[in-house]
Amino acid sequence: MIAAPVTREHGATMQRSIRRHFLAIAFAGPLAATAASGAPVDDVRALVESNQSAAAWAACAAIDRTQVPAADLWCGIAAVDTGHTGEGVLALERYTLLNPTNTRAHLELARAYFYSGDDVRARTEFEQVAATHPPPAVMAGIERYLDALSAREAQYLAKLTGFVEFGGGYDSNANAGVTQANIWLPVLGAVTVADFGVHQGSAFGALAAAIQYNKPVAPGWAVYGGATGSGTFYTDASEFNLAQLGANLGASYHANAESFALTYAYGQILLDSDKYRWTNGLAFEWRHQLSPTATISVIPQIARIEYSGANEAQNADFWAVSVGGRYGWLTRWQPVLNASVSVGRQRDTEGFDYLGRDVYGANADVTVSPDPLWAFNFGLAYLRSDFNGALPIVDVTRRDNNLNATLGALYLFHRHWSAKLEYQYQRNDSNLALYDYTRNVVALKVRYEFN
Repeated sequence: MIAAPVTREHGATMQRSIRRHFLAIAFAGPLAATAASGAPVDDVRALVESNQSAAAWAACAAIDRTQVPAADLWCGIAAVDTGHTGEGVLALERYTLLNPTNTRAHLELARAYFYSGDDVRARTEFEQVAATHPPPAVMAGIERYLDALSAREAQYLAKLTGFVEFGGGYDSNANAGVTQANIWLPVLGAVTVADFGVHQGSAFGALAAAIQYNKPVAPGWAVYGGATGSGTFYTDASEFNLAQLGANLGASYHANAESFALTYAYGQILLDSDKYRWTNGLAFEWRHQLSPTATISVIPQIARIEYSGANEAQNADFWAVSVGGRYGWLTRWQPVLNASVSVGRQRDTEGFDYLGRDVYGANADVTVSPDPLWAFNFGLAYLRSDFNGALPIVDVTRRDNNLNATLGALYLFHRHWSAKLEYQYQRNDSNLALYDYTRNVVALKVRYEFN
């Protein structure tokens, strides 16, 4: 049964998929006659349609498909679902040769080609079905596969991609300030935080855009570069208006299941239109494809962090290593899990040890698509910061635990247009009350993507 490719979530990229039962509904008529060839085939079909492809594939061993050619459709689907893509391709090719007008079979064959890595034939099959003007839900799923194929083709074709996004929302703590002005600190006792440091809620508008160009230069090799920009503009706390600019340049190499990339990145933050912080960094990525729906990666990186004006005391060198994995299930709702752990150190270069820190992080997010036009995401991220020296005056070494939870619902109302409603909860717990805060942010954003 048709299942969607695993791609990156909306923002880096989104997971775009198609719910299996849409095709069963859309093409129930053409399938009814071909499925009525006997109880064994009906049993396999029932297992596949109930998302029990492993059991269906096991049941196919007892069927002589030379005598029951109708079984090739359901056994081919089960084979692809369970990772036996080569056998799935052969079965579905046999079936479509005997049933050349069966649209469902051609869609399943396109999916088999996709997961076996035969991009040319996958695109041909998908485009042929798209030319028949299938129902909107099916067409949306085909377009998601075609987008995924375009991303793959960037390995051997020059590709320009990008997006423009706009929206707005409400931030309960635009300045990440303490909940109340009166707090207690070691040595100092009770103190009153200035208004600037107390939480300020505000509505905001948001703009973002990005562009990326990828150019293959030799078999397996490519160079790439891009730029990003975003801004958050508060109505009631304009002194915390934030703009972020970035650029990247790098090279990658891909061979079989292995991918390598080296990227230089520059980033800059403007606070209330003034230059606040900028970074220059290098990151190396090794990625291994375990299966069509599973990857692991290791990413070491280094960066120089610099601040302007009175904040120069925070200038630092930074290094980190993260290990991550990604896994997708070819089942209903097409869940995709991304998870990683990381460790790093930020060393203050101005001699202020208490501004340097060791960091330890972990994060995970799950995306599901109950419908080809909808995707839902839930994420959790944790960051521990152990600072390297005691803070002057209070003579206490700072320790922070930061938790970030996100919820998102995305609706794709056109191949290039989508809308996302997102909620973020952030809590920072510190052994120094001056750095405790909570934050709730809700936003609605509309995005246009081009590729």
